[in-house]
This record gives sequence, C-alpha cells and structure tokens, in this order.
Amino acid sequence: MKKQHSLPLKSFIMELKALVKPDYLKTMWPVGGITIIFIALTCILSFLTTSIMSSMMMSVMMIMYGMASPLALLMGLLEILGAAAISIALSFFFNFFMVAIQYTYWDRLAHPEQPVSAGSIWMHYKHLRKNQVWRIALYICLFLFLWSLPLDIVGGLVGGMTKNTIWPLVIRIINDIVILWKSLEYSQSYFLYREKQPQFLGQSMRHALTASRRFMDSRKWNYLLINVVCEVLPVLIWTLIFGGLAFYGNYTATYVLTYVGIALVIIGIACYMPVILATGTLYFVKSKNAPDLVDIDATFKDTFKPVAELTGEAYVHEIYTPAKPKKHPTPVAKLDNEPKREAKKDE
Repeated sequence: MKKQHSLPLKSFIMELKALVKPDYLKTMWPVGGITIIFIALTCILSFLTTSIMSSMMMSVMMIMYGMASPLALLMGLLEILGAAAISIALSFFFNFFMVAIQYTYWDRLAHPEQPVSAGSIWMHYKHLRKNQVWRIALYICLFLFLWSLPLDIVGGLVGGMTKNTIWPLVIRIINDIVILWKSLEYSQSYFLYREKQPQFLGQSMRHALTASRRFMDSRKWNYLLINVVCEVLPVLIWTLIFGGLAFYGNYTATYVLTYVGIALVIIGIACYMPVILATGTLYFVKSKNAPDLVDIDATFKDTFKPVAELTGEAYVHEIYTPAKPKKHPTPVAKLDNEPKREAKKDE
C-alpha cells in the first residue's frame, strides 16, 4: 500500500491566513470585480439564450400556420450559437485571470516582498502563455467529459428502460464521484506546467495532466479535506444563510429580500475568491517543499519527446528498406533409414 502524504490542516490554515490577510483588500477588488463581471455577463447570456429559445418555439408555431418564414429558425439558431461562443470565450478569459492570480500568490510565497495587487496580477496575466493554458483547460474538460460519458449513457438507458428512479439517481451519484476524483487528480496541472514551462515548447499539454495525476497519487484525500474545510464549507454556509433569505423573500412575495439575498450571495463568493485561489497555490508549494520532497522530474518521466523527434532531425538519415519476404523451407519427406527391430521369440 502506498504511503499517504498529508499536510496538517491546522498549520495549513494558519499559513493560508498569513498569505492572504496582508494584501487582502488589494487583491479583493480586482478578483471580486472580475468574478462579479463574469457572473453578470454569464447570467445575461443565459437570459438572452432562454429568450431566443422561447422565440424559436413561437416561430415554429407560426411556421405551421404559414405566418412566418423558416429563416426565422435559422436566425434564432445562429443567435444561440453566437451566445454559446461568447460564453465559452468569457470562460477562457476568466480562467486566464484565475491562473494569473494563482501564479501571483506563488511568487508571493517565493518572494514575500512582492505584493498581490491589481498591478502584479495584470503583469502575470500579460506574461501568461495563453495558447498553452487554454489547451490545458481543453484537455481537462475533454478528459472529464470522457470519464463521465459511459455512466451518462448507462444512466440514460436505465432511466428509459425502467420506471424506477432510484437506479438512475445512484448512477448519477457514482458519476459525480468519478468526476470529483478525476478533478482532484488534474487539479495541479497548471502548477506543474509552470514548473516545466520551457520544456513544453512543441510538446503536448496533456503531459501536465499526466504529471498532476502522478503528483496527486497519494494526496487526493488530504487535498479533498483541505478543500472542504477551507473552500466548500465557508461558501456553503454563506450561501445557505443569504440564499435562505432570498428564498424567504420569494416565498413571502417580499421581492426586495430576494434580490438582496441573491446579491449578497454573489458578493460574498466574489470576496472569498482570493482565499479559494490561494488555497490551491499554497497546497502545491507546501507539498512540493514537504520533508518527503517530491521529485518533479519523476512526475514527468516518459512524457516529453526528444527535441530531435520534434524537429524531425532524428529521421533525416533514416532510409526506408522494404521488408524482404521470408523464405519458407520446402517440405521434404523424412526418410526412415533406421533398421526395424525384429521381435524375439520370447516376446
């Protein structure tokens, strides 16, 4: 059984507090502002998509009665595709900023004199190799989708063949557990990519995910515990309190309380984002510098291709030689030249 590597929770929380608290206000405004803008734009795009879909349903009915042209459906479909493209682009840009903030905290741990502020975050964002980072994000999304696909298919088949709702629910829970587990395995991809960033030139960004999976091989349970205590529980408690206020306002038709509750939930999560981003960074740095030092080179073993193969130099002098057909020996009858043994009388 492999040895489980773990960081003490109490000391981790103390170090997290020491990392975030000094520059919290300088960090909160850019991070919280970007988060609120991203949430607002996503909600607007969702509302527009819903309106377009409702309009398309109305157009279908009007086409049936000859009161509209089929081009209306095509225009609605193009609008939905445009909204989806804008939403995906916003998600990538938001991810770039989140990675830049994590790298800023990483440099703060290495150089305590460096502040975490809007200027330092913007500097890391400008220097970020976005064409590589977005490919890591694509690989993570692709692999999570592929891991969830089989159980989604099984759940759909079971739900369609039986009227029992328990089995589809069980399959859905198992699927969520698989996605959570694989998300933990890929959680350190951006940090390990930065550790070996020069070597990634011309290489597949999938190697960062492979290294992360090896790095987290004996750390997943510890990282899950730290995430639950430092990230999930505070956000969950805040959401329950003010989400309950929004629900109460909606239940009693006091819509002012509904809007205030929703706004407080969003603002609270945005203000807590520096802690969430610093948690992952601090965990990686402390795990890398733990007493049982992690060999980063070992996590990338047998991943990078030699430069000669990437440039094609390894194959410059290679000459193709057609394979010669193998000669099969002609079957020859075996001659039995041994004298036959005569039976004796006593036998």
